[in-house]
Amino acid sequence: MIVIVPVAGRGSRFLEAADQNPEYAKPKPFISIKGKPMVQWALESLTNSGFEIPASNMVFICRQEQEDEYGFSGKLKEIFGQDINVVFQTTPLKGATDTVLVAKEFLNTDEDVIVSDSDHYFDATSLYETIQAKDEDVAGVIPVFQPPDKEPKWSFTLFDENKVALAVGEKDAELAAKGAWANIGGYYFAKGKYFVEEAEEMIASGDMYGAEGKKEFYVAPIYDRMIKKGKKIMVAKIPQVWGLGTPKDVEYFLENFKE
Repeated sequence: MIVIVPVAGRGSRFLEAADQNPEYAKPKPFISIKGKPMVQWALESLTNSGFEIPASNMVFICRQEQEDEYGFSGKLKEIFGQDINVVFQTTPLKGATDTVLVAKEFLNTDEDVIVSDSDHYFDATSLYETIQAKDEDVAGVIPVFQPPDKEPKWSFTLFDENKVALAVGEKDAELAAKGAWANIGGYYFAKGKYFVEEAEEMIASGDMYGAEGKKEFYVAPIYDRMIKKGKKIMVAKIPQVWGLGTPKDVEYFLENFKE
């Protein structure tokens, strides 16, 4: 299994709050939370839940200027080991899907892949168990959690009683109203090439989501494209997820998370 972790975000909300906490002046992936860098929490979502991921199977994506200014690759190797892979985004891109494709050389194979956000922590045991028990016809697994309300601020997956995904949408109010669960950014593809095929088609067709002027290529709608082509996508229900993407999220985690 290959794990792809984009760390190319700018972390602007943390920089804006750096006067309240000097830790927030660091590049976002390296902000220390309970003694660990944020990005380490994200990977430990997987490694604490049964996944065995050697350093050589970890691929991090950062912007070239992050490498030039902060030495991202060296810092990541200090955390995860010298054998990790770091690839660099050298031009402006239009969303998460676009960014993940920077690592196409590691993706475009028959090996399975998880595309993980770098700013969360969750118990991925059910994701691990679902992957281990899946039938051969399962092309992907989406970890999901029950949102606290029906506000369309996440990507969503609607699924049946057998945990088979029926529809996936980005910030989709209609799916939210139907009781869809919110997605966690830890997307599993049974073959990396499934992601590459759909991502390249999505970009070629300009299939973007979001408000006018802020449209992006998101990862979650790739699954909807796969479903519409007859591929089977499962969900794994996650009991709790801790977002770490904003100062407010981090403060809540610090106050409430018990190891």
